[in-house]
Amino acid sequence: MALDPFNLLLAASVFFVYGAICTVSMIFTFALDTYREIDAKIMSEIIPAKTLMPFEKNINRLDDWLIEHNKLIGPILILLSIIDMKLSFELINKLY
Repeated sequence: MALDPFNLLLAASVFFVYGAICTVSMIFTFALDTYREIDAKIMSEIIPAKTLMPFEKNINRLDDWLIEHNKLIGPILILLSIIDMKLSFELINKLY
């Protein structure tokens, strides 16, 4: 049975994306100081418009809550990324 290059590329992309999400979730859960350092280094405004300023308060409030509850939220994010990766691989296998 030959491997389809498209499905192989798709599977590699899925693994890369969900693997990165799982890694960041683990850092968020077990090494919060490292997560904050990474967040500070990549903190950049994607859309520097003043129209988004009212939403910034709500986003910061959510961010503060998530960081405060990182030991609960982190494992949930890890589990969801693994489940998403598994379901994506199953979908790719169905396409083949």
